[in-house]
Amino acid sequence: MKSYLQIINNASQQESRKIAVAGAEGRSVLEALKSAMKENIAIPVLVGDAAKIESTAQDLNMDLSGIEIHNVTDETEIAQRAVRLVHDGAADALMKGNIPTPTLLKQVLNKDYNLRTGRLLSHAAVLEIPVYHKLVMITDGGMVIRPTLEQKADIIRNGVQIMHKLDVARPKIAALAAIEKITPDMPETEDARQLEEMALHGELGSCEVEGPMAIDVAFSREAAEKKGIDSRIAGTPDILLMPDISSGNIFAKGLWHLASAQIGGLIIGARVSIILLSRSDDAKTKLNSLALAAVTAE
Repeated sequence: MKSYLQIINNASQQESRKIAVAGAEGRSVLEALKSAMKENIAIPVLVGDAAKIESTAQDLNMDLSGIEIHNVTDETEIAQRAVRLVHDGAADALMKGNIPTPTLLKQVLNKDYNLRTGRLLSHAAVLEIPVYHKLVMITDGGMVIRPTLEQKADIIRNGVQIMHKLDVARPKIAALAAIEKITPDMPETEDARQLEEMALHGELGSCEVEGPMAIDVAFSREAAEKKGIDSRIAGTPDILLMPDISSGNIFAKGLWHLASAQIGGLIIGARVSIILLSRSDDAKTKLNSLALAAVTAE
């Protein structure tokens, strides 16, 4: 799949899944859910302030008849109720609405709700960039703050799993750094080289990894040639492995705001799909994320 149009079309052909939405009163959240229902992608289970949900839905001319609404106003209780719905089998996936990310993640990590699988939880943003010829994943820009080598290996494994669901059989992964040389003051350069070796030995799944690699080399074969770098993936990566959460978050949001990229985001590694978005994201981004969750579900 090379576009969000393809992802949405694919998702619409599958059976609709129930999505527990934590903090569902936001306008862009309900607007996205309205579109997702129209496309047969999701059946929302709304958790939040019922009066605000109904008022916003009325403004959007959104029909709430038949939609389950849980009237909860406290943010912690909203998160607990939404996660419990998933735990109890009353919903197939979880979506963050208008509540803070830490509030929701605290309940996701709560052992009482059994959403963990033993795998590392990591965030993946999948972008469609007008000037790039296919989808590209940026990971991790939303979950693991300063990943260790072992965590980066797990982040890659999670990302590879998602790309396989998007019909990319052998994803090409650029382990990013500011430069291509191993530098003791930049530990991400040594991590990148070790991850490349791990991939060569088949430890990261069906994928190719190169690194350390600067972003110009990742996106431009010409830049690689000018730097004298013999690269298999320059100009055509499927996944950008970021050195830390700040670089991933800044780069993904920068492409969205300044390069007209379409974006969707998920947390990977839990028992169910977790659609994790910024409260400032627009309805299109939220719809993309719902569709992405549908086509990559276990």
